[in-house]
Amino acid sequence: MPTDTLPPWLDCQAINTALSRENPPDDAELRDILNKSLALEALSVQEAAALMLVSDPEQRDLLMRTADQVKQKVYGDRIVLSAPLHISNHCGSECLYCANRRDNTTVARKYMTPPEMREAGRKLIRQGHKRIVLVSGQLPNADVEYLEEAVGILYTVFDGMGEIRRVNVNVGPLKADDYAVLQSAGVGTALIYQDTYHEAAYRAAHVSGPKSDYLARLNAPDTALRAGVEDVGLGLLLGLGPWRYDLLAVMLHSAHLARVYDAGSRTVSMHRLRPVPGSSFETPYPLSDADYLRCVAITRLAVPYTGIVLTTREPAGLWRNGCNAGCSQLLTGSVANPYESWHEAPGEKAPFPIGEDCHVDEVVRFLLEEARHLPSFCTACPRLGRSGPEFLSMVQECGMKGQCGPNSIASFMEFLLNYATPYTRQLGEKLIAEKLEGLPDVERGAAERLLQKVRAGRMDEFI
Repeated sequence: MPTDTLPPWLDCQAINTALSRENPPDDAELRDILNKSLALEALSVQEAAALMLVSDPEQRDLLMRTADQVKQKVYGDRIVLSAPLHISNHCGSECLYCANRRDNTTVARKYMTPPEMREAGRKLIRQGHKRIVLVSGQLPNADVEYLEEAVGILYTVFDGMGEIRRVNVNVGPLKADDYAVLQSAGVGTALIYQDTYHEAAYRAAHVSGPKSDYLARLNAPDTALRAGVEDVGLGLLLGLGPWRYDLLAVMLHSAHLARVYDAGSRTVSMHRLRPVPGSSFETPYPLSDADYLRCVAITRLAVPYTGIVLTTREPAGLWRNGCNAGCSQLLTGSVANPYESWHEAPGEKAPFPIGEDCHVDEVVRFLLEEARHLPSFCTACPRLGRSGPEFLSMVQECGMKGQCGPNSIASFMEFLLNYATPYTRQLGEKLIAEKLEGLPDVERGAAERLLQKVRAGRMDEFI
């Protein structure tokens, strides 16, 4: 791959050298690497590459358990829930694996109208969602005014006592002035997925249009942060490139953002390439379920402070196992779009997938019954203006965990009282009581005060 035009932080030679290692770590080396992660120190690419070679079942189980311990140490026992909302599938790029690709004639093209956006927002609120990821194709002419309007609409949608409190955006690279517009509109995190950092794999899949510009995509997080966006999120489409290469590259990318902007990567989204209507593209670098979980765990160990986002569009057993391997956020429950799904309209053109197959109540029940994790709808950090360097500093000092527990409990109680099914509410009340018993005195006192307010009908309570 040519390297003369790549940004200095993407050290392809260092990645390839690290990946040339052939022998797995012995018990002593593995223990040293995992202890470094438990101390919340970022791993080197050599150390992460060593973890990729772990094959012994006992070592692999230790790796997974340690990843969960690191997540618990940084963020506590909560899993944050968000919902994607597709507002447009118009796109100017021809990406061979994507249903939105420009030349795909098997899906209908759609811009959501403002009334449709409001109705979709209300449907999500009625499920209990507070956090939305706004999704569109890479819009022709970078229609930032349309995105700005969508963000503004979602922030003004109410249903009963419910509202949307955090809107993130997942769109293609924009110009600096356009990012500034979105920041002024109140966008939370700008999600800019590289999909694959492997240049040859990237160029083979993105054949024309704006997204075919590999370097523009690579440099977009820098553009956004320089334009005043406070948080960016990175993302991989696992299977599009060699997963080992991509994991080491996203490590280097996150380290660069932390070094230059003191912000790091607020999140790393880890999705797998999947079949879509109108594409016969075969996964170039398929990875097994076991390797997918290993990706999640190694990313948590290597970049301990980032939020790792999975989606319930993965097979149920897989995303569920990911909740115990370092995942801290789930995309789920997007049944908001007022259109047919791809799968429920055979032979018909439909613009969007309904989205994640699992209703949020079902996901919450799993977290309560099996994973014993605390579902969280918390938006305290954006409410307090906690973002960028301030957020990262607080996470690095493990100060986030002390607030995540009480705030997550309060946001979850709000969900239980207003949106949960009776059985889910029963399970949730029981788990909250158990979690309160395990909190330190100061955190338990704060949580109990918040719960008292929520039970009295107050909303959006946090410390």
